[in-house]
Amino acid sequence: MGATKIREKLKIDLTSNKLYSITDKTLEVLKSLNEKVEIIGLFDESKMGDSQYAQVIEFVKQYETNSDYIDVKYVDPDKNPGYIQNELDPEGILGVEKYDFVVRSSKRSKVLSTYDIFDVSFSSSTYSYQVTGLNAEYAFTGAIRYVTSDNIPVIYYTEGHGEDDVKDDYSELVSSLELNGYRVEKINLASVDKIPDDASIILFVNPQRDLSDAELDKLLYYMENGGNTVFLFAPANTKLANFEEFLSRYNVSLGYDVIFEMAANKAFYGQPYRFIPTVESNSINSVLEPDKFTMPLAYAQSIQVLKNEKDWITVTPLLSTSSEAVGKSLFEGVEDKNGPFYVGVAGENNGYNDTSKTIVIGNAYFVSDDGMSVYDTGKKFLVNAINWMQDSDADIYIPVKEYTTPRLTKVTQQTLTILFIGLIIVVPLIIMGAGVFVWLRRRHL
Repeated sequence: MGATKIREKLKIDLTSNKLYSITDKTLEVLKSLNEKVEIIGLFDESKMGDSQYAQVIEFVKQYETNSDYIDVKYVDPDKNPGYIQNELDPEGILGVEKYDFVVRSSKRSKVLSTYDIFDVSFSSSTYSYQVTGLNAEYAFTGAIRYVTSDNIPVIYYTEGHGEDDVKDDYSELVSSLELNGYRVEKINLASVDKIPDDASIILFVNPQRDLSDAELDKLLYYMENGGNTVFLFAPANTKLANFEEFLSRYNVSLGYDVIFEMAANKAFYGQPYRFIPTVESNSINSVLEPDKFTMPLAYAQSIQVLKNEKDWITVTPLLSTSSEAVGKSLFEGVEDKNGPFYVGVAGENNGYNDTSKTIVIGNAYFVSDDGMSVYDTGKKFLVNAINWMQDSDADIYIPVKEYTTPRLTKVTQQTLTILFIGLIIVVPLIIMGAGVFVWLRRRHL
């Protein structure tokens, strides 16, 4: 072991939230490595002493210290302008920029931006974005797993039905999925003969138009052979009959409404269409700690469970409203409905060649870049559900290390008196006594 690694191992992290320490989960990932991984910071690290990147530089040293397979280096693009284009991203597909980190192996590379490494939140008091914590361990550990994995499950997101473009408008979700070991690609169901064999999941994000009959047939064939699907349906005033036909295979249908949460403790003041759903306690959500997990929704529709129960179909509620919620119909002449409602469910069908799973959520905005700029827990919720579909616990859920200022709380007058006596009287007397004792001993030598 080199002298530098020995010095790093001898360092003690005295921060209250262990800002510079890696967890046992990361150590497990590092111990499993059997190939070289480079972590490349694209800036001059010697000029970052007064910036928040200084914390990241110090933190990343722990990866190199704890694994002989990790090499960390820094390259300043200003001093080496051709490095990104010639060395890191010759095809220009990674979108590497100054101040990014690139984690790479012989298999593939993963770019980590500022938004991956730091936890950034919107402050309603200052109307600005502020860095509130360090998310570096989740980002770097996930990136190392991604670039070293032998088999990468592919999630295909669809186009052709007025969907949102996932890689443009849901880039944070894509990054989080990649950190969990998935590859995200686009597919147009109308232009393929069948869904590719490597498709682990087909993802629909806010479709506005219905499936064609031919697309429905392809999706049904995929499902009957163990395919998995995720649907994020924002409220739409158009009936989606073929989508409904597919969802019926899981005893699920769409509500075609907008939920107004009327419970005061669930809705945003004066905006009942913005609310906090209940995260249901079950085996799928358990890792999220549902009693503590908060995930706002806005303009969500209800997801209904059909009553024609079948032994081979299981529907598990994921998100729900209070009984005071109202589902305001999107169609004229259709009566509003009273809650409680489900806003998200997981369906499982064991009646075909292989088990097929689906996730259906009555909202898409909660995992968009805009939606997560205010509250970013949505991606954790969705990634956890996707991992369940893959029978995987891939997401290591390393929490953000929040920046905190230690404070003395609930200090009584009695405590203050004791502190005063201890610091002003007792401690000086102890020091004086020790000095007299040393003086007397030396005097008798």
